[in-house]
Amino acid sequence: MLQSAARLVVSLFYAACVLACPPMSATAGPSEAPQTAVPAALKIVSGPEKHAFSLDDLHGNQRDLRAFAGKVVLVHFFATWCEPCVSEMASLQRLATTTRGKPFVILAVDVAEVDLRVRAFFEKQPVDFTVLLDRDRAVSKSWDVSALPTTFVLDTNLAPKFFIEGDLDWSRPDVLAAIESLYSAADQPPGKTISSK
Repeated sequence: MLQSAARLVVSLFYAACVLACPPMSATAGPSEAPQTAVPAALKIVSGPEKHAFSLDDLHGNQRDLRAFAGKVVLVHFFATWCEPCVSEMASLQRLATTTRGKPFVILAVDVAEVDLRVRAFFEKQPVDFTVLLDRDRAVSKSWDVSALPTTFVLDTNLAPKFFIEGDLDWSRPDVLAAIESLYSAADQPPGKTISSK
Protein backbone atom coordinates (compact mmCIF):
# COMPACT_ATOMS: atom_id res chain seq x y z
CA MET A 1 0.00 0.00 0.00
CA LEU A 2 2.87 2.33 0.88
CA GLN A 3 4.53 1.56 -2.48
CA SER A 4 1.27 2.37 -4.32
CA ALA A 5 1.00 5.70 -2.52
CA ALA A 6 4.65 6.51 -3.30
CA ARG A 7 4.10 5.66 -7.00
CA LEU A 8 1.01 7.90 -7.07
CA VAL A 9 2.95 10.83 -5.54
CA VAL A 10 5.79 10.39 -8.06
CA SER A 11 3.29 10.18 -10.96
CA LEU A 12 1.49 13.32 -9.81
CA PHE A 13 4.80 15.16 -9.40
CA TYR A 14 5.89 14.11 -12.92
CA ALA A 15 2.52 15.18 -14.40
CA ALA A 16 2.79 18.58 -12.68
CA CYS A 17 6.31 19.07 -14.11
CA VAL A 18 5.19 18.14 -17.62
CA LEU A 19 2.27 20.57 -17.48
CA ALA A 20 4.28 23.40 -15.91
CA CYS A 21 7.41 23.16 -18.09
CA PRO A 22 7.42 24.52 -21.66
CA PRO A 23 8.11 21.91 -24.33
CA MET A 24 11.63 21.78 -25.73
CA SER A 25 12.56 21.04 -29.30
CA ALA A 26 13.83 17.50 -29.78
CA THR A 27 16.80 18.87 -31.73
CA ALA A 28 17.57 21.84 -29.50
CA GLY A 29 20.71 21.52 -27.45
CA PRO A 30 21.44 23.50 -24.30
CA SER A 31 23.46 26.16 -26.16
CA GLU A 32 21.06 26.63 -29.08
CA ALA A 33 18.88 29.71 -29.31
CA PRO A 34 15.15 29.00 -29.48
CA GLN A 35 13.59 28.96 -32.96
CA THR A 36 11.37 31.88 -33.89
CA ALA A 37 7.77 30.79 -34.11
CA VAL A 38 6.08 31.50 -37.43
CA PRO A 39 2.88 33.55 -36.96
CA ALA A 40 -0.26 31.54 -37.73
CA ALA A 41 -1.14 33.96 -40.55
CA LEU A 42 2.05 33.10 -42.45
CA LYS A 43 2.14 29.69 -44.12
CA ILE A 44 5.32 27.75 -44.77
CA VAL A 45 5.99 27.50 -48.52
CA SER A 46 5.85 24.01 -49.96
CA GLY A 47 5.49 22.81 -53.50
CA PRO A 48 7.29 23.80 -56.69
CA GLU A 49 10.01 26.46 -56.88
CA LYS A 50 9.10 29.98 -57.90
CA HIS A 51 10.76 31.45 -61.00
CA ALA A 52 12.91 34.56 -61.05
CA PHE A 53 11.44 37.47 -62.98
CA SER A 54 12.25 40.84 -64.51
CA LEU A 55 9.56 43.52 -64.59
CA ASP A 56 9.37 47.26 -65.25
CA ASP A 57 9.01 49.56 -62.26
CA LEU A 58 6.80 52.67 -62.27
CA HIS A 59 9.58 54.68 -63.96
CA GLY A 60 10.11 52.19 -66.81
CA ASN A 61 13.30 50.67 -65.36
CA GLN A 62 13.67 46.89 -65.68
CA ARG A 63 14.11 45.29 -62.22
CA ASP A 64 15.39 41.72 -61.88
CA LEU A 65 14.55 39.70 -58.78
CA ARG A 66 18.02 38.06 -58.85
CA ALA A 67 19.61 41.48 -58.21
CA PHE A 68 18.27 41.28 -54.64
CA ALA A 69 20.09 38.05 -53.69
CA GLY A 70 21.67 38.47 -50.25
CA LYS A 71 18.59 40.27 -48.91
CA VAL A 72 15.30 39.02 -47.51
CA VAL A 73 12.71 39.92 -50.16
CA LEU A 74 8.99 40.42 -49.67
CA VAL A 75 7.15 39.94 -52.99
CA HIS A 76 3.65 41.40 -52.68
CA PHE A 77 1.06 40.85 -55.45
CA PHE A 78 -1.74 43.44 -55.44
CA ALA A 79 -4.07 45.61 -57.53
CA THR A 80 -5.26 49.17 -56.91
CA TRP A 81 -8.94 48.14 -57.26
CA CYS A 82 -8.57 45.61 -54.42
CA GLU A 83 -9.72 47.17 -51.11
CA PRO A 84 -7.65 44.94 -48.77
CA CYS A 85 -4.61 45.60 -50.99
CA VAL A 86 -5.05 49.35 -50.68
CA SER A 87 -5.33 49.28 -46.88
CA GLU A 88 -2.33 46.94 -46.67
CA MET A 89 -0.08 49.49 -48.44
CA ALA A 90 0.11 51.56 -45.22
CA SER A 91 1.23 48.45 -43.32
CA LEU A 92 3.90 47.70 -45.95
CA GLN A 93 5.09 51.31 -45.71
CA ARG A 94 5.46 50.94 -41.91
CA LEU A 95 7.44 47.73 -42.54
CA ALA A 96 9.70 49.55 -45.04
CA THR A 97 10.35 52.29 -42.46
CA THR A 98 11.02 49.79 -39.64
CA THR A 99 13.47 47.71 -41.73
CA ARG A 100 15.38 50.63 -43.25
CA GLY A 101 19.12 49.86 -43.14
CA LYS A 102 18.55 46.10 -42.82
CA PRO A 103 19.10 43.45 -45.54
CA PHE A 104 15.46 43.61 -46.59
CA VAL A 105 13.52 44.82 -49.62
CA ILE A 106 9.85 45.03 -50.60
CA LEU A 107 8.78 44.43 -54.21
CA ALA A 108 5.10 45.26 -54.72
CA VAL A 109 3.88 43.68 -57.98
CA ASP A 110 0.78 45.24 -59.52
CA VAL A 111 -1.22 42.63 -61.43
CA ALA A 112 -2.74 43.35 -64.86
CA GLU A 113 -3.53 47.05 -64.62
CA VAL A 114 -2.86 49.95 -66.95
CA ASP A 115 0.40 51.75 -66.08
CA LEU A 116 -1.32 55.16 -65.90
CA ARG A 117 -3.79 53.95 -63.27
CA VAL A 118 -1.02 52.49 -61.08
CA ARG A 119 1.12 55.64 -61.38
CA ALA A 120 -1.86 57.83 -60.46
CA PHE A 121 -2.56 55.67 -57.41
CA PHE A 122 1.01 55.99 -56.09
CA GLU A 123 1.15 59.72 -56.82
CA LYS A 124 -1.70 60.09 -54.31
CA GLN A 125 -0.29 57.48 -51.91
CA PRO A 126 3.52 57.43 -52.29
CA VAL A 127 5.60 54.58 -50.82
CA ASP A 128 9.32 54.04 -50.13
CA PHE A 129 9.54 50.65 -51.82
CA THR A 130 9.69 49.38 -55.40
CA VAL A 131 6.44 48.93 -57.34
CA LEU A 132 6.61 46.62 -60.37
CA LEU A 133 4.15 46.11 -63.24
CA ASP A 134 3.02 42.58 -64.13
CA ARG A 135 1.04 43.85 -67.12
CA ASP A 136 0.15 40.47 -68.67
CA ARG A 137 -0.09 38.48 -65.40
CA ALA A 138 2.79 36.24 -66.54
CA VAL A 139 4.60 36.49 -63.19
CA SER A 140 1.52 36.13 -61.01
CA LYS A 141 0.50 33.06 -63.03
CA SER A 142 3.96 31.48 -62.78
CA TRP A 143 3.88 32.07 -58.99
CA ASP A 144 0.39 30.46 -58.78
CA VAL A 145 -1.21 33.62 -57.41
CA SER A 146 -4.97 33.00 -57.37
CA ALA A 147 -6.11 35.76 -54.97
CA LEU A 148 -5.12 39.34 -54.23
CA PRO A 149 -3.33 40.32 -52.14
CA THR A 150 -0.86 37.42 -51.99
CA THR A 151 2.59 37.86 -50.48
CA PHE A 152 5.74 35.70 -50.40
CA VAL A 153 8.73 36.20 -48.12
CA LEU A 154 12.00 34.96 -49.64
CA ASP A 155 15.19 34.24 -47.74
CA THR A 156 18.57 35.70 -48.70
CA ASN A 157 19.04 32.93 -51.30
CA LEU A 158 15.71 34.03 -52.86
CA ALA A 159 14.07 30.78 -51.77
CA PRO A 160 10.41 31.32 -50.77
CA LYS A 161 9.91 30.58 -47.05
CA PHE A 162 6.50 32.06 -46.10
CA PHE A 163 3.38 33.18 -47.91
CA ILE A 164 -0.06 34.54 -47.17
CA GLU A 165 -3.20 34.97 -49.25
CA GLY A 166 -5.05 38.01 -47.91
CA ASP A 167 -3.92 41.11 -46.08
CA LEU A 168 -1.75 41.25 -42.97
CA ASP A 169 -0.44 43.87 -40.56
CA TRP A 170 3.25 43.61 -41.50
CA SER A 171 4.29 45.77 -38.52
CA ARG A 172 3.18 43.16 -35.95
CA PRO A 173 6.08 42.14 -33.66
CA ASP A 174 5.62 38.40 -34.40
CA VAL A 175 5.64 39.05 -38.15
CA LEU A 176 8.77 41.24 -37.85
CA ALA A 177 10.47 38.49 -35.80
CA ALA A 178 9.68 35.89 -38.50
CA ILE A 179 11.19 38.16 -41.17
CA GLU A 180 14.25 38.93 -39.05
CA SER A 181 14.82 35.20 -38.49
CA LEU A 182 15.65 34.97 -42.21
CA TYR A 183 18.46 37.58 -42.04
CA SER A 184 20.82 35.02 -40.51
CA ALA A 185 20.63 32.91 -43.69
CA ALA A 186 23.23 35.27 -45.18
CA ASP A 187 25.83 33.66 -42.88
CA GLN A 188 24.96 30.11 -43.92
CA PRO A 189 25.95 28.19 -47.06
CA PRO A 190 23.49 28.59 -49.95
CA GLY A 191 20.67 26.09 -50.11
CA LYS A 192 17.97 25.62 -52.70
CA THR A 193 17.55 28.88 -54.59
CA ILE A 194 14.91 30.34 -56.81
CA SER A 195 14.72 28.95 -60.34
CA SER A 196 16.12 31.13 -63.10
CA LYS A 197 13.85 29.65 -65.79
